[in-house]
Amino acid sequence: MHFKASVEYGMRPVLYLAEKGSICSSREVADEMSIPRDYLIQLAQLLRNAGIIHARPGKNGGYSLAKDASEISMLDIFNALQNDRLRVERKEAEEGASALLKNITAACSAVEREMEEYMSSITLQNMIERIHDKESDTASGSTRFRTPA
Repeated sequence: MHFKASVEYGMRPVLYLAEKGSICSSREVADEMSIPRDYLIQLAQLLRNAGIIHARPGKNGGYSLAKDASEISMLDIFNALQNDRLRVERKEAEEGASALLKNITAACSAVEREMEEYMSSITLQNMIERIHDKESDTASGSTRFRTPA
C-alpha cells in the first residue's frame, strides 16, 4: 500500500516538527524535508485546520506541533491530508445500488475501518521511536524495521 503524495509530503513536516521539538520556519522545514515551500504552506494549512500544528506568522514565526507527539495519531494526520471526496461519492453511489454493489461497498468499508483502527493506534511518538530504532539497526548492520509492541 502506498500513500498519496500529499499524505507522505504532509507527514514529513509533522515528523520533522516532532523530532525538533521547537518552532521551525517554513523555509527550514521545506529545505530539510525536500518539499517545495509553496506546497508545504498548503499542506500546513490543512494540518493547522485539523489542530495538528500551530502556525505563527511573522519574522520569528514558523510551525510547531499543536499537541504532544504522543497525542497525535497517524490517522489524525492521514485524515487531515486525505480528500474525503471518495467517501461522499461512495455514499451517493450506494443509493439505488444493487445488493451485490452494497455488499462490496460494505466489505470495503470494513477493511477501511480496520485500517483506520490500526492507524489510530500509531502515534507520532511511535513513529519517531521507529525512526530512531531503524537508525540504530542500520548502524549495527541490521536492516529490519521494528513494529511497536
